Amino acid sequence: MSESLPFQPDAAVTARDGELRAFLLRFIGLTLLSGVTIGMNKVLATLLGLHLHVSNFQLATISSAETLAMALGTIPAGYILSRGNPKHLYAGVSLSLALAFCVLPWLPGWQWVALLMFLVGLCISLRIVAMSTVFLVRLPELGQGKAGWYKGTLILGMQFLGPLCGNYLIAQLGLKAGFLISALMFAILAVLGWQVLPDNTAPRKQAGHASQPGAARLRELLRLPVVRVTYLFEILASFTASSVGVFSILLAIRVLHWPAHHSVWLMAVQGLSCVLVLLFLGRFVLASRYREQLYGGAHLAIMGALLILGLWPSSIAYLAASVLLGLGLGVNNLVNTDNIARAPVDKARVSAHLTLFGMVGGTAGALAAGRLADLTGLRNVFLIWLFPWLAAWLVFHGSRWLRRAPPAAVSSLAPTAESAP
Repeated sequence: MSESLPFQPDAAVTARDGELRAFLLRFIGLTLLSGVTIGMNKVLATLLGLHLHVSNFQLATISSAETLAMALGTIPAGYILSRGNPKHLYAGVSLSLALAFCVLPWLPGWQWVALLMFLVGLCISLRIVAMSTVFLVRLPELGQGKAGWYKGTLILGMQFLGPLCGNYLIAQLGLKAGFLISALMFAILAVLGWQVLPDNTAPRKQAGHASQPGAARLRELLRLPVVRVTYLFEILASFTASSVGVFSILLAIRVLHWPAHHSVWLMAVQGLSCVLVLLFLGRFVLASRYREQLYGGAHLAIMGALLILGLWPSSIAYLAASVLLGLGLGVNNLVNTDNIARAPVDKARVSAHLTLFGMVGGTAGALAAGRLADLTGLRNVFLIWLFPWLAAWLVFHGSRWLRRAPPAAVSSLAPTAESAP
């Protein structure tokens, strides 16, 4: 009897590891399919707007209506989730989205499309909160090295596989059939979410508390240099990514004169580049002795991509700009996430801020880009976006390099072997 005792903990650990692996595989599969569906819908909504012969600003309004609703719905979704059930929420809103996408292609005008996309965004905010809460609850068990898997897999679906699938469906079956297939995928996600997600999440009080940061708590956080820098570059990144995401298809069609079924490749190449960084280069970037140089170089790469998009309208140049932008955004997110993970702050509260700021920045970026494109021309928008990036780079990276010493906020967070993913 005594000889069997040492093996009981080992058996328990093995069973627990098996359960974690099974959960991770199922959850990442659900995340990937969810991202594919969202990415398909971005292409479908953009091409539906073109089918309705909308202006640049009207197209940006259609695209940003979903993002704006997601931003507005994030905090209410936290309240609902704290009193509800992730499984029920995910399944219910997925079925609602299936119904919405059955209706979208038959709407008579762009205003109705924008309104329904706003309602779609409210539903998606509930799905995002449900999935991200479940993932954060399980992350301590999964290990910090898996922290980038959720976002990386979601981006892989949203910016690479989803646009390609949407483009293929439209080319083969037509726009209305593409919307019906998207509706079917939402119905499938409702069933899968019911199987994968749990009935409840343990840290409900903490999650509810994180969704109510308050002005005083925000000011307290902004006193920390690492938080200010992270918020700044994450907002700029979402601002830029949304602008390029909305108008990359238009660039390909109107500037490069690509066929419509090829235009999605600019978006897909950017998304794939970002995913490769998030999934495979985390250890290389975060454990490197040149970590801060890579961080500054990533922001230079983003500026280089914007410069190319504004000045050199050729297929090779635009594809290179998409790669540069994806790599830069990926490294930016890796370093920001790691800095916040090791900073002495409430992680849930900062995560809530970053989610909200990212959505608001994405909405503002798309709307501003649409208005500026109508006023100054599409390519000039990317040159205008250079100025806030250049100002931020000079203030943070330029001043540091001139002093030839790292700032206190970053030096205090120097990477160690233990913190590397």
